[in-house]
Amino acid sequence: MRLKLQRLIFASLLLCIATLFFLYRPTQLSHNNGFLSPLFHSRESRLPLSASTVIVYHNSTASQPVQRFWATWARYIADARPSMKRVTVDYAANNVAALDVAGAYRVRPISHVALTESEMQSMKNSHSAFQSHLDNLDIQDDAITSLFTGAGIVTVVGGEYFGPAIVGIKMLRKTGSTLPVEAFLPDWDEYEEELCEQILPNLNARCMVLSDFLAPAEGETEKGSDAGFKITHYQLKGLAILFSTFENVLYLDSDSIPLVDPNKELFTTEPYTATGFVGWPDFWVGTESPLFYEITGMEKFPNDTLPPASSEAGQLLVDKSKHLKTLLLAAYYNVWGGVYYPLLSQGAMGEGDKNTFETAALVLGLPFYRVKSPVMAIGRWTSGQFKGSGMVQFHPTDDMAKFGNGLVKSELTKRQVDRPLGAVVENVRPAFMHSNTPKMNAGHLVDEGDLVDSDKGEGLRLWGDVEQQNRVFGEDLESKVWEVLVEVGCTFAGVIKEWKARKDLCLRLKSHKHAVFATN
Repeated sequence: MRLKLQRLIFASLLLCIATLFFLYRPTQLSHNNGFLSPLFHSRESRLPLSASTVIVYHNSTASQPVQRFWATWARYIADARPSMKRVTVDYAANNVAALDVAGAYRVRPISHVALTESEMQSMKNSHSAFQSHLDNLDIQDDAITSLFTGAGIVTVVGGEYFGPAIVGIKMLRKTGSTLPVEAFLPDWDEYEEELCEQILPNLNARCMVLSDFLAPAEGETEKGSDAGFKITHYQLKGLAILFSTFENVLYLDSDSIPLVDPNKELFTTEPYTATGFVGWPDFWVGTESPLFYEITGMEKFPNDTLPPASSEAGQLLVDKSKHLKTLLLAAYYNVWGGVYYPLLSQGAMGEGDKNTFETAALVLGLPFYRVKSPVMAIGRWTSGQFKGSGMVQFHPTDDMAKFGNGLVKSELTKRQVDRPLGAVVENVRPAFMHSNTPKMNAGHLVDEGDLVDSDKGEGLRLWGDVEQQNRVFGEDLESKVWEVLVEVGCTFAGVIKEWKARKDLCLRLKSHKHAVFATN
């Protein structure tokens, strides 16, 4: 009897151990900058609690050294909080399209912001306080250089952005690239188990949960690393780049499709190797208030450094070994976006994080390259009107070979949003198709009417006819993307949470593809 009792206790103990192992087993793949090797550290992260919340435990996706690094800088950002909660714009700046030729000086914008002398001084003091910490940061310190290594792709996903991101990753693989991808989710509420634990790892990608990095590192106090400010929306991009494990980052919006192999075509060639930062243009001229440059301590408006167009941050190339300070200053601008977004855009189209990255490099006097080939609008004609569907961004190496580093002064021209802007640039290849309106979200495309000419009731192309496709991309890119889109939509219709309730998704995708692209 005693022996049976001992065996029973031993068996129960083994069962408990097995259960604990199953519950707390690592749930994601890690990479030593190649991925597919074991796992995140085992400190648990928790979903926010309420009275009715069931506690759910996860393995943290954050590295403790990066958590501790961010905790320090989060405190610096909080300590340098601007005294104003928001800057008010008297009236929005006009949306004026940059001239469709490469290179031009930026004309000093009119300020639509009025700040009192005391407000200006307060803003100068807070900016200077934060910048003093940057001045004291030794980016060559071993503790800093060990935080990041290798090269990879970073994107932000979750909810409606999962679908387009998977299409983009599959298109990335078609370029021949095997670079790992880190897909950042805002928090565990956005986590979808099958996507993060099976589908993305099979594409050499993994989910990273941004809120994990904001939690206190193991052994730290429970106060957390957000230092009292909230991280949402526009703050996600900059922090995803900062928190990623990669030293060399190609950031892509979930709807920005790469057309070249980044490792062969972007990371290893000029201008990236020379500057460590490459940005791309938006359609519209820069509209920042000149007061911004006074606040940052710059002596004059930098018209001899800036082209006319503002930035478009759907894709960014950043070398952290050269531009870690840029990312930290951009984080400062984004955390206090209520102040800095109006200063940097003055209510013009696209106000948000887009100007914070390049501007941070400019303020710090760090080298950067802005692609000079104007962004090209691509779209469809419906009901007699042109509707933009996306932005073609061009190859920085080709761009530099054609235009060099100089700026050529030119005039500006007014254009309308409903007209095609930009053009194919001779000897400069497209590098990205930023398909932002509409995004390549299979569920939204079939349900929201973008695929049908409202007058004729017929299916239509979103990116122009075959002739234009061949002229711009050298192939029928839209047809190629639709092959991937149908594959993703049909394979994951019952997997991606926001697609599950969409009736006959696969059938409707195939029907449109057959009607519009079958002749190809």
